[in-house]
Amino acid sequence: MTPDISKAVCSLLAARKSGIQMAPPFALPDRAAVYAIQDGVAKATGPVAGWKVGARTPTAAPNPAPLLAGALVASPARFDGKAMHMIGVEVEISFHLARDITARTEPVGREEALAAVGDAFIGMEVVDTRLADFRKADPEWLLADNQMNHALVIGDSVKNWRGLDWVNLEVKLVFDGKTIVEQKGGLGAVDPLRPLAWMIDHAVRERGGIRKGQAITTGSWTGLRYFPPGTHARGEFAGLGAVEASF
Repeated sequence: MTPDISKAVCSLLAARKSGIQMAPPFALPDRAAVYAIQDGVAKATGPVAGWKVGARTPTAAPNPAPLLAGALVASPARFDGKAMHMIGVEVEISFHLARDITARTEPVGREEALAAVGDAFIGMEVVDTRLADFRKADPEWLLADNQMNHALVIGDSVKNWRGLDWVNLEVKLVFDGKTIVEQKGGLGAVDPLRPLAWMIDHAVRERGGIRKGQAITTGSWTGLRYFPPGTHARGEFAGLGAVEASF
């Protein structure tokens, strides 16, 4: 680990422990530096609970980040909103891994990747950041800070996920009884199975493999919405289930 990467890892860990946000200490030279920072933080905090991955379009390159140890929380979840720098919420389709694939250099094809997946579930990503003035931060620094992940709430299980009509899924986001989002579709990648398979291949070839019980969440269907402490949030996919959290 280079001195710059070590400094970045230590700064992010200190920000997590103290609750005091940090300013990015240097410009990130490349994606390898981003991954090295992610891996350094993950190594210091315990075995990763899974991964978050997103793609802005059906053909865009996905962006991966670890879900740190302790990030998975069962619905209905409760968080101390007053202790957070911000409360961001995204409703997502997430997946549990049903078996291990150990690290290797050989690519993991789509069918092998999907065969390692168990159930899908309705997920709610909770977003916070360790970075000061995050709206002006380099997007690569946001990714180095695990793309601002705070937690992933595990909602209702979805067993027959392979046959879903992703384009026409109806999603709803409700805060304190008020519907904020109600629409068909909304995922940038459109089909979450593409970033899911990409993430499994990436984790196996570049991040040490995948483990049974880990989760992979595949991007927001509702956009990132910010709300104050004291809020109750509920995400729903029509006919599939829901997920809830209070802050």
